[in-house]
Amino acid sequence: MAVFGKNRGVSSPYAASRLARLVTETIEALQDVSFPLPVPGILELRQAQRDLQTQLSTRLLPHLLEDAVPAIVVFGGSSGAGKSTILNSLIGEDVSEASVIRPTTRTPVLVFHPDDEQAMEGHLLTEICDVIVTESAIPGIALIDAPDLDSIDAGNRSTSQTLLNAADLWIFVTTASRYGDHVAWSTLTEAYTRGMTTAVVLNRLPARAKVAVRADLMKRMAEGGMGESPLFILDDAGPTDGRLDPERVNELKQWLELMQATRASKSLVSRTSRALMPATRRELLELADAATAQTDAAESLKEGARTAAEEPTEKFNAAVTSGRLASGAPTTQWLSLASTGGPLASLVTGRDLLFPSRTIAKRDKASASIAEAIDDALAVTLRQILIDVRDRADYAWSMSYVDTSELKVDVDIEALVQEAVQRWQDDSLAAARRVKGGISRKVSEDGLAGLLRAGASGLNGVQTALKSGGAEGGLSRTQRALKDRCENSINSVVERYVAVIDDLEMPDSSMLRLRARELVDAVWEKE
Repeated sequence: MAVFGKNRGVSSPYAASRLARLVTETIEALQDVSFPLPVPGILELRQAQRDLQTQLSTRLLPHLLEDAVPAIVVFGGSSGAGKSTILNSLIGEDVSEASVIRPTTRTPVLVFHPDDEQAMEGHLLTEICDVIVTESAIPGIALIDAPDLDSIDAGNRSTSQTLLNAADLWIFVTTASRYGDHVAWSTLTEAYTRGMTTAVVLNRLPARAKVAVRADLMKRMAEGGMGESPLFILDDAGPTDGRLDPERVNELKQWLELMQATRASKSLVSRTSRALMPATRRELLELADAATAQTDAAESLKEGARTAAEEPTEKFNAAVTSGRLASGAPTTQWLSLASTGGPLASLVTGRDLLFPSRTIAKRDKASASIAEAIDDALAVTLRQILIDVRDRADYAWSMSYVDTSELKVDVDIEALVQEAVQRWQDDSLAAARRVKGGISRKVSEDGLAGLLRAGASGLNGVQTALKSGGAEGGLSRTQRALKDRCENSINSVVERYVAVIDDLEMPDSSMLRLRARELVDAVWEKE
């Protein structure tokens, strides 16, 4: 069991088991982490997460769990480079469809020797590849013909990238006319930078261009840090759907066979896996940083919604304090109903009538008309305030670096307004029932509740009548209830926005940071 400690050799069964456990826990941690908020670069971030999962689950973990797992060698490259033809020629059988029609390889083909069949049983690669088991394969080495990196089919490109992430060795197949293609070449250099072992096959090289193209390719490889990577050159054999002459691929085949014969394939696995560790640690920490950024972005969105309510709340409280709710129709009605001869005149004068019960019904009716005007004014004002809060929250989210276009917030403003008014009416009735002063004998509880709402909204004359009639405590309670109910409605709008964020499964960065530290402690010595 190859475990990479300070001696870079076999450590102990315990160390191997511990490393396998840590890798498994890291894979699980990656599976549990989600990045629900579409921040800039989210697609690349999610792809990096998938790539790292693939590398750990299909490249590193199988070798830790089963020492006999063969080295995974993936043939990848641009469309039409001849990957399938080369693989067929190496095996000596038509195991992968080859054609001049592009693209040919859609489902990847995995080829290995019967001696490796047991070790490959249950391997994740067998679930995404067409599996060919043949005596013609090289024992200890599993070859994969991957779809084109630049395929017009997005699924093919994704599968190809997955296979490259699973590779212990990537054999980059290209041609004289395609070796500089941006997609394939950038993928090659990125893979090498991440620590993947690479080799290059320059296929279909015309004799007239052999010197110039070979020199330019070697220069590119050197500039990319791949100067020591093997380079195999296959002369142009013309268009073919069949296999190449065995002599053309003999050097490549001998190199693969030599890897197996000298157990260099195991060294390859060890070297590739060891080289993977710094990149793994870096990527885990980058994902952890991204997870933290997601949490910060979520808090920023929630804070934006909360901030949206601050100024509208102040405006509403100012409207209540200044008595603006009572201006207009409520004030006019009060002046009319409380004037001399009006049903509410005795509340102003404070004079007790000889038979007060005879006029209670009239006073209740007058109180109800004023209260109704107050309730209507409250509904209009509160509706405007809630719309303002919603619009401010929407604007704050639209200005965020997070793409919030898919975050749907459902706010039923009309229902919130009706609920606030109804509950305030209930509050005023509850307050009226607690009043024991003289005014309680001049109106019913319902009539007094209406007067309490009129006074709480800022009608000075009503406030004076309530205080002189022993209802000052009820007035205070109704005033507090007015602000509380409306602030609750405002908060309900904010809570709708906050709930949308809270319903998202936000990532926890701490587990990724822990896994990064544990993996490096287990397999890597700092030099």
